[in-house]
Amino acid sequence: MNILHIDSCALGDHSTSRQMTSAATAALTAAHEQATVLYRDLAASPLSHASGPLLQVISQRWDADIPMNAELRAEALQSVSLLQEFDEADVVVLGAPMHNFSVPSTLKAWMDRLLELRAATAIALGPRRNDVHVVLVTAGCGMLGLEPAEELMHHHESQLRAAFRHLGIQHLDMVRQLADLQQVLEFKRAA
Repeated sequence: MNILHIDSCALGDHSTSRQMTSAATAALTAAHEQATVLYRDLAASPLSHASGPLLQVISQRWDADIPMNAELRAEALQSVSLLQEFDEADVVVLGAPMHNFSVPSTLKAWMDRLLELRAATAIALGPRRNDVHVVLVTAGCGMLGLEPAEELMHHHESQLRAAFRHLGIQHLDMVRQLADLQQVLEFKRAA
């Protein structure tokens, strides 16, 4: 089992989503002794935000009037590597808390690259693996003092579901609290 563990919350050890992604990864590796884990901390090592030239390169719509430089080439290669990490995972454990009414900008930068690359390569590569399982931790999204917190969470999670459906993910579990995580892990052990 290949596990891709991604954190995006900037709160470090104080982050509920980080605590839950860590617990999920630990439980999965305990249940699968041969599991390998690739960890990516998008807050500690943020990706640059997708510039117009980068999006043109990775979506294969390059404008020859824009000069290609070493930095842009490296960013494009890194984007391909990120998609490869994602595609090679059997399970993706991803912390995606709500931050200022959206995902953390570092997670958005990661998703921008994957979504653009997936769209560009969909026709050339044909059908994608659809057995990747994503455990999406949206914990830590409490919006203090706001009445429609459940509505905000539903919207947050709906956007994430749509993005992962676009990436070809059919097995996606949303986890907001520890009890949800335990249910997901019990189901994963039974599978």
